[in-house]
Amino acid sequence: MQVLTIALFLGIVATASACASMAAPGTTVTTVTTSVTTVSADEESTGILSANERSLIRKTWDQAKKDGDVAPQVLFRFIKAHPEYQKKFSKFADVPQSELLTNGNFLAQAYTILAGLNVVIQSLSSQELLANQLNVLGGAHQPRGVTPAMFEEFGVIVEQVLEEELGNGFSAEARQAWKHGIHALVAGVSKTLKNPEDLADPQTKLTLHQIRDVQRSWENIRSGRNALVSSIFVKLFKETPRVQKHFAKFSSVAVDSLAGHADYEKQVALVADRLDTIISAMDDKLQLLGNINYMKYTHLERGISRDTFEDFGRLLLDVLGASGVSSDDLDSWKGVLAVFVNGVSPKK
Repeated sequence: MQVLTIALFLGIVATASACASMAAPGTTVTTVTTSVTTVSADEESTGILSANERSLIRKTWDQAKKDGDVAPQVLFRFIKAHPEYQKKFSKFADVPQSELLTNGNFLAQAYTILAGLNVVIQSLSSQELLANQLNVLGGAHQPRGVTPAMFEEFGVIVEQVLEEELGNGFSAEARQAWKHGIHALVAGVSKTLKNPEDLADPQTKLTLHQIRDVQRSWENIRSGRNALVSSIFVKLFKETPRVQKHFAKFSSVAVDSLAGHADYEKQVALVADRLDTIISAMDDKLQLLGNINYMKYTHLERGISRDTFEDFGRLLLDVLGASGVSSDDLDSWKGVLAVFVNGVSPKK
């Protein structure tokens, strides 16, 4: 799956893989068919872009696209500047950069981008059409993990290539028009795209947003973490008495008599400190994974079931809510606890 189909940048993606009328000499391509709604005259200059800016964008683009090498150069420079994005294109993910400009799949993608760019530039006269296209574009890329930053980065490359291609023909006024256009487009698609902090790490399965919420809310209550954990244990033991049997040193002590019991208080402090360590290290991926694996293997030996971890997490959420943690932060806690439980006690 081409996660980052940069036809991303400016339009409804063309349905074919290349644009014959703009292909480089000697390149075998397929004709691209696009459907574009057009209007006969510019609207007033009170929309996303002024009439003069739209005119400058169309004029400079019409000049630049006469060179069949523009599309491949834009995509090539984008990948060269951000090599990590090449892996997003499955059909040429492993092709050496030195071979990209002669690779058929790479060229097909480049001309698809060019066709998509044409679609949007032709529709700049209609504010409504452009807004609708940006909504569709953002919605199509949202589940693929595309961020506004990627659009911005691509826009920078487009501007650089246009400047080199047109030379003096790419005036300061034209450059500013493109900057405004890129800014407007990024703003449009950003409404439906994920921000970088909302993207889950492929290993930890956590987002930066979740980590920040949990660490911030935990900091407000961590000084009372022993009492918090003790209240959870009491509720857990009352709900499921067999869980207390895992703790030999106080397995036979009445639940209401646990407070003040030396071995019980030692266990509470141990769990509270372990919880504090895990939360503090959430933004250190290696340490976080190490903590989860440690918990997994030490508790596996004791035969503690997944249900017990799930119940502890549920009761923790109840206590956090009662402690004044916001609903938004609780949502982040739910996600983090789900990842933790799956790591410590995977589903069979």
